Amino acid sequence: MKDLIFVGRSQDNLALIFMDEDGLEFTVDVDEHIKRSINTNDTATVTRTDSTSGISPKDIQTRIRRGETAQAIATESGVPLERIERYAGPVLAERSYMATRAAATLIRRPHGEVILGELATGQLANRGIDTLTFVWDSYRRDDSRWTVLLSWNSGSGGGSASWIYDPLARSVVALDDEARWLFDEAASADQAGKRVEEPKPRLVGLPTAAQEELEPPAWAGPGHPTMPVPMPVASPAPVAAKPVAAVDDSPSWDDILFGHRPNDQ
Repeated sequence: MKDLIFVGRSQDNLALIFMDEDGLEFTVDVDEHIKRSINTNDTATVTRTDSTSGISPKDIQTRIRRGETAQAIATESGVPLERIERYAGPVLAERSYMATRAAATLIRRPHGEVILGELATGQLANRGIDTLTFVWDSYRRDDSRWTVLLSWNSGSGGGSASWIYDPLARSVVALDDEARWLFDEAASADQAGKRVEEPKPRLVGLPTAAQEELEPPAWAGPGHPTMPVPMPVASPAPVAAKPVAAVDDSPSWDDILFGHRPNDQ
């Protein structure tokens, strides 16, 4: 037979919630038999006796549920610590239960959904924090939501992060810088993991003759670098030389007859 721990009432106050040592939740409907068992004469006598001792069991549990410690309540009220702890146990179990539910809440990230506890564990482990020192706790706020606190040891000190947990909406909201850091770091890691494709350069043809005088590539616009590519320059067709008239130096008929040329002086 399993031992169950009372962790609180349901939202509609029609059932009692219990939890076993494995974290499984059990609910018991509040029927007339349970009401009669609770409202016995012995219980009423204990309640009246406790109420005359400076603080009622209900006040003790309310203050514990809001995050106060048993030692602080005992010191302030002047009531022995053992008596405060007698009524603090069920509420401390309720606080642990709500912290466990919050840590199991799904968080939407750019790459999909991730559990809050896994997100915190992964991010802080990358930071060199010993995850074995993690302590999850929670306490109820005046608006019926819960403040969830994660604390850890780091060297000679420690750190903590807190969120607001809404059990009805099953949602968490970062409450301090450390909690926001966990969310922002996860988003940055998601973006870093994505491959960014570099823009491909556009080819620009330039004359071969100007290749040695080219300057570094210019930018034609965001994401459009240009890359000079040498191209051959068509050479002009060679101009054909005019033929030189041949000079005939052979003697004419007059030279033969008269012994001189007509243009001799």
